[in-house]
Amino acid sequence: MPRVRRLPVHLANQIAAGEVVERPASVVKELVENALDAGSTSIEIGLSGGGKRRIEVRDNGVGMSRQDLELCVEPHATSKIETEDDLSRITTLGFRGEALASIGAVSRLSIFSRQEGASEGWRLDVAFGKMGKVRPQACPRGTMVTVEDLFLKTPARAKFLKTDQTEYARCIKVIHLFCAAWPDVDFKIKKENRLVLSCKSGASLKKRVEPLLGSQVTGALLEVSGKSEGLSLEGYISEPEKVRISRRHLYFFLNRRPVSSPVLWKAANDALRGFLVKGNHPAGVLFLEIDPELVDVNVHPTKSEVRFERPNDIYRMVFHSLRRVLENRKEVLQASFQNKEGQEGLLSPLIGPSKEKREVVETGERKGFFPLPWENGSEVAEQRPGYEVFQKEEVQAFGGDFKAAETPKNSPRIIGQFANSFVIFELDEALFILDQHAAHEALIFKRLNRELAAIGRLESQQLLLPEVFDVDASKMENLKEAQKLLERLGLEIEGFGENQVIVRAVPSSLFEREIARGLVAEMVERAIKEPHLPQKEILRHLLERISCSNAIRAGSAMSRAEMNTLVKECLNEGVKNCPHGRPVMIRLEKDELYSRFFRK
Repeated sequence: MPRVRRLPVHLANQIAAGEVVERPASVVKELVENALDAGSTSIEIGLSGGGKRRIEVRDNGVGMSRQDLELCVEPHATSKIETEDDLSRITTLGFRGEALASIGAVSRLSIFSRQEGASEGWRLDVAFGKMGKVRPQACPRGTMVTVEDLFLKTPARAKFLKTDQTEYARCIKVIHLFCAAWPDVDFKIKKENRLVLSCKSGASLKKRVEPLLGSQVTGALLEVSGKSEGLSLEGYISEPEKVRISRRHLYFFLNRRPVSSPVLWKAANDALRGFLVKGNHPAGVLFLEIDPELVDVNVHPTKSEVRFERPNDIYRMVFHSLRRVLENRKEVLQASFQNKEGQEGLLSPLIGPSKEKREVVETGERKGFFPLPWENGSEVAEQRPGYEVFQKEEVQAFGGDFKAAETPKNSPRIIGQFANSFVIFELDEALFILDQHAAHEALIFKRLNRELAAIGRLESQQLLLPEVFDVDASKMENLKEAQKLLERLGLEIEGFGENQVIVRAVPSSLFEREIARGLVAEMVERAIKEPHLPQKEILRHLLERISCSNAIRAGSAMSRAEMNTLVKECLNEGVKNCPHGRPVMIRLEKDELYSRFFRK
């Protein structure tokens, strides 16, 4: 008896469905792609039970005849390619002819369709791989597809699905991508028969990409454009201050198809190097148009991965287009920061203290480089009940011992500032070079940990006007855990709708700072995204971000009084490394310098 046998068609289709139909969002993607390929100008999507119970997609496209309907659910049946040469020039979203067959193998699939000018429409039902007969059916022009009981008879697949809310959010994300890439198409989304999104054709690109990037980022986008032989690029990238903690807010579209490619990611990352703090990522949307013969989209069943015939040309166009925008912006900002004498101001407007605090620092009347709000000359506030207090040994693991280092017997003598980034001073017959950003970051980090050890949380400041932030709707189920963590950081948040949170209080150290909004959004997103990681790990990361964002930047000019204060505080506190592990200062002994100049 032969050991090799041909699988039944319905079983083969179920196996194929594993590559094409991963979850409800995959079904939505395939059905909307078919609707767009049919020339639709209006598409309506209905979801029930997160798409697990029912998905419905209606369009006003060209529709299908009876013969088309009989074939469309067969494996590898398609109207989009005919010959082998067509594979080298694919202009449609779909082309494999697998989607409907795969969907019909793992659900109850019904298709209603009527061509323009036809006197009647047709209906076809497929129940878990078993196809019924095509029957006459009254219906409007276009096609309506319903998918019910997805994975009901394939429990091995169903057990990997998430909650209804998470699956619903993933479906919405897919539709938002289509809204951004197809501005000439109307999209409507209904959840449990309630209209939740209406994206009208003709709306501006910024308006259509807002659901992807969030309203906070959309208001601070830089326009990107570029052209090369057979290539063009249009889109937006966020200003460097409007950053995120994950790469998922940067989207690439190739001929209106959302794609991923190592070439595109490398070009974007290389272009942004030097403009972002390590660990931050930009947000944006980039639309590439390319001759279909120069790209292979037949790489993966989901059609999200592509290969380029001229990857170097793609890299150069994306890299230089982004770099040009960011460098031009930097020149504009530098010009705007000049004072009337033509010199840079005391500090960058985003991180400098108020005018009153500048005067205090310059005159040296108050100790402290950037005094934090809870430092009021008295002891730290007494411990408050209801909060778990960090033990001293726990905080030492974060920021080192609280005891100040032994005060040097001599006072440091400031020599000056190099490259507006390093403070050079001499002390005890040695030359020191201090990294101003790393040093200030280390001081803030230590102060924040000191406060956590004392009262179990950071001081907070109520906002007069609460802020609303967009979050990933699929992560909203983690809100309760995130609230507990953020409360210790002085952030008070509540759920606000299906994919937003409202912030009512922020850490006092961020109050009235221009950079606070982006940082608060990042902290909320991180806490909601990873609530199940060890709390200390997330807490440390968030404290690092607060410290880094509040610290003076490299490239910022400092007065001699500021340099003197920073150096003395570093010596008194005994900080040696910033929270990321980089050294705060390096020391060159006099003997070493003499030796380097052959004076010994």
